[in-house]
Amino acid sequence: MWLINQIREKMIRKWVALNIGVTGLVIGIIGFSVKELACRKFNEYASSSLHAQQFRKSIGEDLFNAGLLTLILAVLIHLFFAKKILNPLNQLSHTTKELDETIDSPFPTHLKDEIGQIANRLNEITNQVSHLHKQKNQMMVDLGHELRTPLTTLTGYLEGLEEGVFVPNEQVYSILKKECFQLTHLVNKIQELHQWESGRKSLDRYWIESGRALQSSIEPFQNEMNKRDIERVIQVESATLYCDSNALHTVVSHIFDNVVRYNIGKKVIVKGKSYRDNYVISISNQGMPIPKEAEKQLFDHFFRVENSRNRETGGFGLGLSIAKEIVHQLGGEIGFYSRSGFHTFWFTIPIEKEGH
Repeated sequence: MWLINQIREKMIRKWVALNIGVTGLVIGIIGFSVKELACRKFNEYASSSLHAQQFRKSIGEDLFNAGLLTLILAVLIHLFFAKKILNPLNQLSHTTKELDETIDSPFPTHLKDEIGQIANRLNEITNQVSHLHKQKNQMMVDLGHELRTPLTTLTGYLEGLEEGVFVPNEQVYSILKKECFQLTHLVNKIQELHQWESGRKSLDRYWIESGRALQSSIEPFQNEMNKRDIERVIQVESATLYCDSNALHTVVSHIFDNVVRYNIGKKVIVKGKSYRDNYVISISNQGMPIPKEAEKQLFDHFFRVENSRNRETGGFGLGLSIAKEIVHQLGGEIGFYSRSGFHTFWFTIPIEKEGH
């Protein structure tokens, strides 16, 4: 809104300056013409036998012609500069209309004035919309893929049971139950992600102790870690956070689930410390290799480094997307980095002083 007001004021100033300039030019040309014409006609009148009536008629015609030519010149100058000012806006308008057909049309950005500012901002918005559009399309493709596998399995077994190919037994029922569980789990994840992204889930903030909150969030994974002989190392600096405990639990759970699921080392390190105005939480481990180009996509919907590997482990690629959305609603940031095969997920929570 501030940018629009600034641009409106600058456009008004430009139009006023243009009108003043053209008006001044017209007055100057007319004044000069009248002076020169009057001098010339006076000399003609003084050296000839023209009557006063003829003199007035002659000078009137010349003044009319001079005024008409000056007016035409002023209109042409005004149109030239008006077109120069309005042409970028017309280009913006034309490109905006083209967005109905495609969102990839760039706005003209060769200008360095306020019109260029509008174009740059609109290009940023267009790029964001384009990215969201591609994400939506990719999400639909991924969702179809995720649903196809369990539905195909269920359909095959049900048809086999109907035709007598399979004999109803505990193994068949176990497979059917597993596929139904996969579908239910996927639907629940999608619903959870939608609720956070649409703002249907509201945050219930209150004061919590960081160490206790992190301990309770990772405790459910202890049995799985014991089975796989994974050591849990906790290095948490105590701090009082004004935060939604359930939201924090969800973030830590989704990240920790991902870390344990793809862990190939012998320990998982959880750290928490205050840094400036944020409390930084990191979870590190020696995990399966992740290509450098895939690191930026880890938090995208349905993204998995290897689809086949995730099918075996039961992941859908939604947990980190949910964690990212919650962290952003908490006012923090989230990220990932890898060094020498040691992966680290981190996120921040703003620190607020008690009483504020």
